Amino acid sequence: MGAGGNGGAVRADVVVLTALEVEYRAVRAHLEDPRVVQAERGALFELGVFREGAGERSVAIHMTGPGNPGAAVSVERAVAVFAPRAVLFVGVAGGRKDVALGDVVAADAVYDYETGKDTESGFLPRQKTYQSAYGLVQLARLVAAGDAWQRRIRSGDAAPRPYAHVKPLAAGGRVVAHHHSDVGLRLAASAGDALAVDMEGFGFLAGAYVNQQLDALVIRGISDLLGDKGEAHDERWQPVASRNAAAFAFELISRMPTADPLKSGPSAGTGRENSRRRNSHGGAVTAESSAALAERAATTLVSAMGTDLWQSTRDGVAMLFQRHAQDRESGVVALLDEDARTVDSVDGGEAGEVRRELVPVWRRRLFALLTAQPEAAADLRELVDRTAPQPSSGRQGWVQTNIARDQGTVYAVQGGNVIHYHQGLPAVPGTAGGDGQQH
Repeated sequence: MGAGGNGGAVRADVVVLTALEVEYRAVRAHLEDPRVVQAERGALFELGVFREGAGERSVAIHMTGPGNPGAAVSVERAVAVFAPRAVLFVGVAGGRKDVALGDVVAADAVYDYETGKDTESGFLPRQKTYQSAYGLVQLARLVAAGDAWQRRIRSGDAAPRPYAHVKPLAAGGRVVAHHHSDVGLRLAASAGDALAVDMEGFGFLAGAYVNQQLDALVIRGISDLLGDKGEAHDERWQPVASRNAAAFAFELISRMPTADPLKSGPSAGTGRENSRRRNSHGGAVTAESSAALAERAATTLVSAMGTDLWQSTRDGVAMLFQRHAQDRESGVVALLDEDARTVDSVDGGEAGEVRRELVPVWRRRLFALLTAQPEAAADLRELVDRTAPQPSSGRQGWVQTNIARDQGTVYAVQGGNVIHYHQGLPAVPGTAGGDGQQH
């Protein structure tokens, strides 16, 4: 575990992922003061500043390596560490049709061309599709309609003026070298409107899909055309395509609103204040209080992992989704169990870091539920209050005793907060220390 595993203390407005070093360099050139941030399980990010006039945005970047699986995993780690408002995948792709070398494609959808059934008579596609976030696609259309993004292209060798397109891509694990190859023919039959082919876009959007309220978009520069590939060709056009895609991406970032919907607003206050605020309709809460309730519930949920409260809390969350979002229940239960196993698999202070990383992930998932199903707020609040009881307004209260021994660590749930107790080494005679400390 490193500095990034802090449940949101290191924040980024946007995370940009790339697969190749040439792509990473093109993106990094737009940032000031990039510094290394070590995230969970050894993944390394750099966090820098993108300045536009008087404003600035924090941008984290990470190189996933080629392939859909790595892209999906990297999205989950980026969300856990930085809690970004948006994630972008920026890099190169092979053009299929209607594009020229150096052009940019912002994907409104990405097809997985490899899913299907292989039979005696041939391959039967069972193509799956993920879509980019509607708001980012709309913003990409505005950027593509103008020329401002082209002025951000970093200096390089002379290349034709690029154009931008907002159209679908296709993604898979193969390098497609010709229109008449098996995959080339398959693409023509089942993904005819895809302008280009990449190897990470589908996995990237799949990773974003399981993190509700996270906007995601794939941006690709065309570095080769099907039937026109080679090492010399890549050496010439990959840097050009990478610079063009990065220029488009940062023009888009410059137009993103700067306010964080989960943190801003005239009535934003503390979690407990907002979670109790109701309107005249008897239980519906404001957008700000929905965010605060999601924060409090996520903290309570994650704090219960690895404790005696876990089973009842887990069952309560499963019941919540069964009642208000039945189509997502099985997926949520699987995520609950996976995260609980992760907490159980580590010891001491490392478990605390894992918990802090999981809180913003579950905050977003619960906020998405409250946004889609506002009536779920009452049930979620009841679950949180039952798991983390609050003292009454009168003189009565409650007492919770937590004891750490032998250099042990205890995590307790109090009022929706994680309370961390640590028992240090025994004191040396004549010095202070040795008592259990609360942090």
